[in-house]
Amino acid sequence: MIKIDPQDRIDLTGPWAGFGFQGGHMFTPEGHQLEPCDMVWWSLTCNIAREWRLMMAEARIEVATRSVPPRKASATTKSSVIYLAEALRIRRERRLSVGVSGPDADPSNVVYMSRGPRPRQRV
Repeated sequence: MIKIDPQDRIDLTGPWAGFGFQGGHMFTPEGHQLEPCDMVWWSLTCNIAREWRLMMAEARIEVATRSVPPRKASATTKSSVIYLAEALRIRRERRLSVGVSGPDADPSNVVYMSRGPRPRQRV
């Protein structure tokens, strides 16, 4: 039977090449050491990455269906470039314009945040 000493370095292979374990810690190909408690964040990181991919795919579809030509990209680029600020601006404008039918629309019920009472002003 093979005995594994936890103090010895164990390198992973295949798609995990470069990662490994040593002394009860995992290390990355860049040399970062991961504590066991650090690994609880992997699920959150993966969920954030998945949402980012979905948001970028949605933005690509919006750019492709837009009547205004997209910004000029390099001729050698095969994939379309998504400008995040522009995609978020379009989404925000679309979201804010939903339900507004014109000047006769109901007033907004937005509550504006303030920094507290203002000092008295001299007149």
